[in-house]
Amino acid sequence: MANKFFRKLNGLLTAAALCVSCLPFGGMLSASAADVQETIPGMTQSPEQLIQEADRGDFLTLGYAVMLECSYGGVGFASTLSEKNSALLDVDHSGAIDSADIFLLMYWCAYFGAYGKHTDEALAFLQEWDAANGNGNTETTQPTTVPVATATTTLTETTTAILSTFPPVPETATDSSTASASAESKTTPAESMAVTSLPASSTTTKATTKATTTLLTTTAAPATTTVTTTQTASGAWAQKDSYRGIDVSKYQGNIDWNAVKAAGNDFAIIRAGYGKYASQKDPYFEQNMRNAKAAGVACGAYWYSYAVTPAEAKQEAEVFASIVQGYQFEYPLVLDIEDSTQTKLSKEQVSAIIQAFCDTMESKGYYISLYSYASFLNSYVYQSVLEDYDIWVAHFGVSRPSYSKTSYGMWQYSSTGSVSGISGNVDLDYSYKCYPNLMTKYHLNGF
Repeated sequence: MANKFFRKLNGLLTAAALCVSCLPFGGMLSASAADVQETIPGMTQSPEQLIQEADRGDFLTLGYAVMLECSYGGVGFASTLSEKNSALLDVDHSGAIDSADIFLLMYWCAYFGAYGKHTDEALAFLQEWDAANGNGNTETTQPTTVPVATATTTLTETTTAILSTFPPVPETATDSSTASASAESKTTPAESMAVTSLPASSTTTKATTKATTTLLTTTAAPATTTVTTTQTASGAWAQKDSYRGIDVSKYQGNIDWNAVKAAGNDFAIIRAGYGKYASQKDPYFEQNMRNAKAAGVACGAYWYSYAVTPAEAKQEAEVFASIVQGYQFEYPLVLDIEDSTQTKLSKEQVSAIIQAFCDTMESKGYYISLYSYASFLNSYVYQSVLEDYDIWVAHFGVSRPSYSKTSYGMWQYSSTGSVSGISGNVDLDYSYKCYPNLMTKYHLNGF
């Protein structure tokens, strides 16, 4: 997930929050923390108060309030936001208030200033605002005026300048593998399970739009009993705490994907192949992709690695990219690293292999993720590398994975599952992010 970009972004946001505090927002800063009020005179309003007093469509004030909220969280202060406004200001529906929400609000402000009208997403947000505040105003037409503070032009220009310093960055993904989580036991847990969750600042998901890069901070949400995800006419997928899925390869043979979908599975991560030669493409990849999509199952893909050097990892990534070219993936593309040959390598060597593979895929614009079993991730990968990528962790027969170095987007909890439409055992997974909405919204992985 390229946290390296997020750390740089956090620094910029902290500096921006301090600088913007000098702008004439009517004594805006604030806070919930007495220490902050004593340190910076004139801070009389909290983010919650700013939001409550903001006019409809005042995206500048809302963006500023979210910036303050993120800054406070970054230094350990408790949130000031009410439950209603916390949900409302998660404007990208990622499950956390973060830098992506700030950029969207500032972008909407700048867009209106430049074109005199709102984006479709801004209009959708205004409808949510009206519903949340009981305005009874669900208009979809463009308003004639929008109240904006006098510093709008300066701040939006500054925001644009900041955005322009970040080149488009390809996404990272979550992955799955069918092979060796052999160190873990293999029984299927119940669906209602707690999953390790870290503060939002610990991991991020990169999402690249056509014009700007937006970094989405995410954490693994608790696994809860799920229902089948449905797709609306607009293409949006239902937001849930968790999604059920499988990962498959040639070893599952011919699959009845309609039966898989009917059994309540939302997604599938499909093996594209393994190794460093195109001849190692999975013979069922194309068939599985075609039939899974036809059945309405969201798809990702993974590549099983045998690389023992960065050069081999780069070669594997090039082959992987050539095979998945032309497909659309609602879920991440994944590096599956767990082979016994790689357990003979040092942490430095394994980390270099991961970076070579993922950097190659990201350079081609793919959202790439890292998969392995919990003990491998804990023992063979540098913390800094784990923080850079979205994690898909495998651990069987437990109530939660024994992995807490970072949060994770997916959990493979069984390799001996039984699913309608598939003969024999199949890997079972939970996903804690609405990946399809991220991919389609930010035009990733072929969308």
